[in-house]
Amino acid sequence: MKPALLHLLLAGVTLAGLALSTRLAARPFVRVELPQWESGERDVPAGAPVPTSESSSVAMVARDPFRITKRAAPMAYDPLRVGQPPAPAARPTLVLDGIVWDGGASPTALLEGLPGVDGPRVVRKGDIVGDLRVKDIRWDRVVIGGPDTLWTLTVKEPWK
Repeated sequence: MKPALLHLLLAGVTLAGLALSTRLAARPFVRVELPQWESGERDVPAGAPVPTSESSSVAMVARDPFRITKRAAPMAYDPLRVGQPPAPAARPTLVLDGIVWDGGASPTALLEGLPGVDGPRVVRKGDIVGDLRVKDIRWDRVVIGGPDTLWTLTVKEPWK
């Protein structure tokens, strides 16, 4: 194909596009009309309470449209750390020091390494310490549940 013919063809396509866009801008294919404005008063029942500004703000805070979970953000906004993911929580090193077994009526266990607790702590089934929950206490083991981990601890036996 000759270059002159190619330039002529491109110029024709460009002019056709400009003509079509001018036609659409000047007079669209579909007519758009605004709805008629009603100047009359709306029918409001006489017994309907008029909301106060204070009750409106309480309702808006209760139904925050910007949070689906309706809870605060998991980490506070810090403009110096924008774009950095939060540091992963370190998994605690749990140690079972002993179990007091009373036939299963109310067993207790002595645990070390619980987050936020210095030294050993006595726990029972159902106790919650931080994010950890004591799921079960048996005569030979304790089961601890975390947000993403399940520990089965046995008594440390230094003589073996």
